[in-house]
Amino acid sequence: MKSTALIATIAILLGTAGTSLLAADRHQARNARATGYDHGMQVVANHAAEGTRAYGWRYFSDPQTHRAVVISPEGDYYLSRGKGLRWVAGTPTGA
Repeated sequence: MKSTALIATIAILLGTAGTSLLAADRHQARNARATGYDHGMQVVANHAAEGTRAYGWRYFSDPQTHRAVVISPEGDYYLSRGKGLRWVAGTPTGA
């Protein structure tokens, strides 16, 4: 009987902690959208020489949240959440 109460208590504590962590993550994402700046992202240096395929690409990473953003020289944005890049936005074409 005591072990059942202990397991139930641990389950409740884990559920509460998990909910708090998810709320904090949503709050951080909401702040990044509101200010237009994601404080967790860090610039990843790109030393590609002019004329090479990687020249002009910009890379950003947030190791704690396992996210990365890549911006092409044309202005296309790609997002990775650890499962490869996915195109998310681009520059408008022609008017």
